[in-house]
Amino acid sequence: MDDALTRFGASTGLQLLYDASLASGRRSAAVEGVMEPRQALVRLLEGTGLFARFTSGGAVVIYASSSSSAVVLNPITAVAAPLVGRRDDGAMRAYADRARLRVAEAVRRDPELTRDDVLVRLRLRLNAEGRVSDAVIQEGTGDAGWDARFLALVSSLRFEAPPPELSQSLRMEFRVSRGR
Repeated sequence: MDDALTRFGASTGLQLLYDASLASGRRSAAVEGVMEPRQALVRLLEGTGLFARFTSGGAVVIYASSSSSAVVLNPITAVAAPLVGRRDDGAMRAYADRARLRVAEAVRRDPELTRDDVLVRLRLRLNAEGRVSDAVIQEGTGDAGWDARFLALVSSLRFEAPPPELSQSLRMEFRVSRGR
């Protein structure tokens, strides 16, 4: 794991901050293909019990967590509820992390969606091809225009095909802050 993180940092130019003991005894997943550094890092950490938090200064903090499943993409924090009725499956959690990351990156690129501090909760169901079949804002921002724009953006995204055992909706919470 330590070698993989070192190579990742060198190839992306990102500064990775972590306790070396976290990498001890862990093996990283193989990462191949063309993708954003954040997507590659989620895949690199998949199944390791390690997670990443991107700081406002451009560094990445690697940490271990048994219960948290948050990806922080300043100015957006995306958190998902556990998959109800499912055991804590690393592959399912990794898929949910990649889906949250996809939404957070899309929101981050939209200046209209990142100009105010908001909290929104979303329920998202994907079909077998990774297209959105249902997206519902469970708790909106109170700004009908923002909520509609967010829902339209999410509904237009294409995700990787979900694991066959994912038979329920993903629940996500997004906190957007202007990053004062």
